[in-house]
Amino acid sequence: MAVRVFDLTEPQPARLTVVPAAASRRDRRRQRRRYAVVGVLCLSLPFAAALAVLEVTH
Repeated sequence: MAVRVFDLTEPQPARLTVVPAAASRRDRRRQRRRYAVVGVLCLSLPFAAALAVLEVTH
């Protein structure tokens, strides 16, 4: 569920400023895992492609 925090420090703001809420631990952990998986895939795909090319040419 999304929660928005509004900055109401100005006496009469023309427009409300949306301040993003801090990410929870669970969200940070998911994001870290996602980036780790993407990083591993980015590093392993060239090696897999090279092996496939070597198998085809052999």
